[in-house]
Amino acid sequence: MKGVILSELSYIQAIEAYKKYSIVMLPIGGGIKEHGPHMPCGTDMMIVNEIARRVVEKSPVILLPNLPYAHFPAFVDWPASVNIKAVHFINFVKDIIESFIKDGVEKFIILDGGISTHAPLQIVASELHNEFNVSIAITKIEGLGKEVSQKVCEQKSGGHADEAETSTMLAIKNNLVNMDKAVEEYREVIPGVYSKAGIQKFTIRSKLNTKNGTHGNSKLATEEKGLKILDAKVDDIVNFINNFK
Repeated sequence: MKGVILSELSYIQAIEAYKKYSIVMLPIGGGIKEHGPHMPCGTDMMIVNEIARRVVEKSPVILLPNLPYAHFPAFVDWPASVNIKAVHFINFVKDIIESFIKDGVEKFIILDGGISTHAPLQIVASELHNEFNVSIAITKIEGLGKEVSQKVCEQKSGGHADEAETSTMLAIKNNLVNMDKAVEEYREVIPGVYSKAGIQKFTIRSKLNTKNGTHGNSKLATEEKGLKILDAKVDDIVNFINNFK
């Protein structure tokens, strides 16, 4: 393993790790958030944890424990889903990172497993950079491995508990995926948000209101697709770290 898992070190070993490794990585993946009738509520957490495990094996980073509660406002009406208000989420993540800034760490990667979490985390990164001159890189989960997911996936669109995400879970913990309950459904998009060429013109936030709480075609998911997508996401992060460090 090229990196270290901080929770497995003593504070004496942590001091030495700070001298050897320049990057601290914080994974954020929802531990309780609905993922349709076919996948567990901890899907985001499990996927992010697996990506983080693979990254720390290949890259010289200090890995922190996953943060399982975050800003997920689209799911407030769904059972077994937790949302942390943006202001609380921002301040909580800032407190975590400032704990390592005081130890002398200047570079951070937030392994962000959400979409609604990205905007608040950008505020965190900007404010801490301005105040402490630290560099905080945030992954964009829908961009990681996208070249591969676009190649292997067949659904017309997606974004939550869809073909790609279900495939990834099949590759990680297929015993927790009930493919007999997989569905195909899509959330409505207001005409004009995207151009005919697929260029996004507006951002509009709303609750996820499809019948089963998914967006995409999870029926098309396979473990083989998931392994390819997972490898591509990890490769993207590892390649970035090689430059960032």
